[in-house]
Amino acid sequence: MKKIIVISFIIFFISGCAARINEVMNSWMYHHYSDLIASWRPPQEVFDDGYGGRILIYSTYISGNATIYDNYIWGSARSYSTYINPQTYGYTAYRMFWINKEGFIYRWAWKGF
Repeated sequence: MKKIIVISFIIFFISGCAARINEVMNSWMYHHYSDLIASWRPPQEVFDDGYGGRILIYSTYISGNATIYDNYIWGSARSYSTYINPQTYGYTAYRMFWINKEGFIYRWAWKGF
């Protein structure tokens, strides 16, 4: 029962974070890209969108530390736990905006919280 509650809480938390990111990203639709740059700073990467516009890519590396216990079964159904030194983990979060020829945002996408 505890596992169900924990899993439900995690799903609820993640869906709330995703909804907030979608809300922020959508608020930039049809704004001029200069407003975005003034607010968010220049992007890390800029690419051609193939239609005369650009794609602005913002990326941030998010890191943290974790203490991990490696659980395994050894022998006849006996469970042991081995301590592994704290490790650094991380991922890159991306925010992407497509800009049309006139300089207005017409599409967005994101990956990572």
